[in-house]
Amino acid sequence: MRTIQLFNSEAQANYKKAGRAAMKNAEEDDIIPKGQCGSRKQHQSIDHALSKRLIWDSLILERRSSGWISNDAKSCFDRIVHWVAKTALRRFGLPVTVTNLMFDILAKAKHRVQTGSGDSDRTFGPTGDVPFQGCGQGNGAGPCIWVAISAILIDAMEAEGFGYTSQTALTNEEFFASCFCFVDDTDVMESNNNVETTGEDLLPSVQSALDLWSGGISATGGAINPAFWWLIDFKWRPSSGTWVF
Repeated sequence: MRTIQLFNSEAQANYKKAGRAAMKNAEEDDIIPKGQCGSRKQHQSIDHALSKRLIWDSLILERRSSGWISNDAKSCFDRIVHWVAKTALRRFGLPVTVTNLMFDILAKAKHRVQTGSGDSDRTFGPTGDVPFQGCGQGNGAGPCIWVAISAILIDAMEAEGFGYTSQTALTNEEFFASCFCFVDDTDVMESNNNVETTGEDLLPSVQSALDLWSGGISATGGAINPAFWWLIDFKWRPSSGTWVF
């Protein structure tokens, strides 16, 4: 069962306002990678699905092997490390006073359990110097916070050269994609640039891509949910002229 946090209405209004402002800044400055389709205006999950399908078709047409790791970040909003989120939001243009206020509220909040019988009389919160981490499921700024963090992770994947590269048929322009994300659901991909490389030859590179992505998720406080990942290997069999998936 997932815990949903109900925030004070004034705090929630401010979280939503901060999230909208940060997303507006990021879209205007074009610092959100195209691979992140979630929590953005004029972006839908169907765009994500279509992009994946088109790349799969291109791989089949080009007879190139590729590795795909579809994964889900486990309870990502509940595990976000505060200083990581604050740094990412500063990159999205929020003033330091705003980010400090946002996470001071989370760090000092007293929590009650609400059921059909009402609110609990006892409260709970951090007992030591280290506050509870995470922004909370139900936080109005939560989607923006994860977009800000995932944008850095996607940029890191692209900087290391992981992903799929091809050229468009009509304009001969180079096209590159490293992963597709819809909020915390991500498809990490790695492919070769020639038809001679087999799926077995590609596996070390696929593993390196997975290590970088999962390491980045871990550094933000998150983890990969083992129940939601798998590997798809596209392999061309020249002897029979068929694809093996």
